[in-house]
Amino acid sequence: MERFNRNIMVGAESRCFHFTRMKNREGVKSFITTVDERKKPVSFSMKKNNRGDWSLTPGSLRWLYDIEFARAAAIIETRTH
Repeated sequence: MERFNRNIMVGAESRCFHFTRMKNREGVKSFITTVDERKKPVSFSMKKNNRGDWSLTPGSLRWLYDIEFARAAAIIETRTH
């Protein structure tokens, strides 16, 4: 398991996202936590698809899709192996 944090802009606000990378028989995924605009905790996952791209798991909050590329870039940039 690998962990890292990354500040990502959400609208005009910088929020800290906490990433935990996990690998199991279904593949590689990142479990991510942060807070919403009311400082309420939010948790979601991103999974590597068949093309090798990182995407949100179905059922994620709508605002997360607006910054999906930034989170995927954070995962790729911190890849250690």
